Amino acid sequence: MTDKANKFTKEIYLVFLFNLAIIFFIAKRYMDFLENTEGLYTKLFLVCNTFSHFFLMALLPFLLSLLVFKVSKSVAATKITNITLSTLLIIFLKVDTIVFSQFRYHLSPIVFKMFFGKKSGDIFQFSQKNILMAVLFVLLIIGGQIALYALARKINSVHFILKPKLVFPAFLITLLFSHFSYAWSSPNHYRPVTQFRNIFPVYFPLTADSLLSSWNLIDENASVKDYGFKIDSENATVTYPLSSIKTANQNPSKNILFIVVDSWQYSCFNEKVTPFLYDFSKQCQVFTNHMSGSNRTTGGIFSLFYGIPATYYDTFTGQKIAPVLLDELQKNNYDLGIYSSSTLENPPFNQNVFSNIKNLRLSSKGDSPSERDSNITEEWLDRIDRRNPAKPFFGFLFYDAAHGFDHPNTYNSPFQPELKTVDYLAMDKDYNPDQLINRYKNSLHFVDSQIQKVLQQLKDKNLLESTLIVITADHGQEFNENKKGYWQHGGNFSKYQVQVPMMIFDASKTPKVHGHKTLHYDISATLLSSVFQVQNPLSDYSFGRNIYETSNRPYFICGFNEKYAVIEDSKITTIEPSGIFEVTDHKLNPLDQKHIDYRAVSNALTEMSVFYSKR
Repeated sequence: MTDKANKFTKEIYLVFLFNLAIIFFIAKRYMDFLENTEGLYTKLFLVCNTFSHFFLMALLPFLLSLLVFKVSKSVAATKITNITLSTLLIIFLKVDTIVFSQFRYHLSPIVFKMFFGKKSGDIFQFSQKNILMAVLFVLLIIGGQIALYALARKINSVHFILKPKLVFPAFLITLLFSHFSYAWSSPNHYRPVTQFRNIFPVYFPLTADSLLSSWNLIDENASVKDYGFKIDSENATVTYPLSSIKTANQNPSKNILFIVVDSWQYSCFNEKVTPFLYDFSKQCQVFTNHMSGSNRTTGGIFSLFYGIPATYYDTFTGQKIAPVLLDELQKNNYDLGIYSSSTLENPPFNQNVFSNIKNLRLSSKGDSPSERDSNITEEWLDRIDRRNPAKPFFGFLFYDAAHGFDHPNTYNSPFQPELKTVDYLAMDKDYNPDQLINRYKNSLHFVDSQIQKVLQQLKDKNLLESTLIVITADHGQEFNENKKGYWQHGGNFSKYQVQVPMMIFDASKTPKVHGHKTLHYDISATLLSSVFQVQNPLSDYSFGRNIYETSNRPYFICGFNEKYAVIEDSKITTIEPSGIFEVTDHKLNPLDQKHIDYRAVSNALTEMSVFYSKR
């Protein structure tokens, strides 16, 4: 290697060390989410694992750049490659820390699919300030990378002595120690170590359960295999429903209307935030202890229509399996009106829930959630005006303004002062949410006014008495109530993200408030048995039961493919896709492994496989 090439290689190495320091600084944010790091072994693992994992991430741009230099012999091409890769890595880590701090999941293919999918603006809303700050951050990183080369060149000019022979052996030693430590800790469920699998991004530690078991290095009394908590859907076909649906009512005439509000926290159903709905609820069956089937839209809507957990979501989407409820509606010639403010292509409900509906309305007009909410209201009102009175109707109205913290600028908002611009990046554990909550309440107040128009029209046209109306949310919304740094939804399974309002208007029933635990799974089960008089046992097509049944539920399943939980009265057992689990109380405080009810988790896993049959 020539002196010039050797000198440039040292520059790249110095830039690598500088970037490593930057990456360690960003990664420090993940440490806030570690539960327990007490004990010498745990502390040693923390140091070794953190150093080796993020060293390995920083090493990739460095090694690829050296490869480019060796092949091209071009300093310029190598610098461009290194600057580009290092910038992308730093941006990835920075964004991941922000996402993880609010939702407790990392950037993944499903997140990128939603972000770059159709109508992604319906899901992700960023202010001009957010966009400007993002652009400035990218420019700052690029400028910083250029400056690092200038600094490295200056240091190199004074013949600074580098000792990579000390650094790389240290990396290899810490890497081997951390991975072998994890391999032992995983089957023995040593939580202080296994927690890192969920906290660090792109972390794929070594596992060797079978080998360690053969060497008698696993405490069988303390061990419940992680893979035992996985849902085995590979090499399986779907049988849903388990047997053909048989109905006694061959000519149902009851209209059915689902009104779903995105991101509606249960505590925000009251006479101040939703005055019309609060007054209307006095004519309804109100369920004050109602839980969604998920903490995200995908699972919330899925569980509402199918009556089964959204752990089936990907499989049903891939095979375009529609819910029994929609099948029965179509068999009975219902006029189907599906009006969603946000697109039905992202998440792809057009590929599962509504997959059998021809000429499905996929999106709404408007540049903001509130404009689209107004659009679905007006189109629905027009549809009812023009409906064929000889056919019963089914309607689905999905309002999005609360999810976007949005309302028209001219709307008379009662909660003040409110935040003028929502800055999602500012939400951390020290963020004061008062003005944000006011804006959220104002958006719900606006949605309430839209729903008033819908129900008032039904009343004016004498359709109210003949329509069964379900009003609820897909999931809740959290504002750091548990003081764990969680915001919005999708991050945990506490009541703030899972519990939702639920009311059913049924003119044949005397209005009543019900306090027993009810679930989204119960809605389709109740409608299929009461409206269509399905004769099959509920277990053929649903995890739910008649919503008016008051017997105790020891647990229920909540979540989606990426993460799900078994929720009991006193604790929440959350299972990651890898099979790693954690158990907390309902305020998200960690509990020891001894608190896990393995029987309940095992029963839940058995239930979640009921519609799979092995090939």
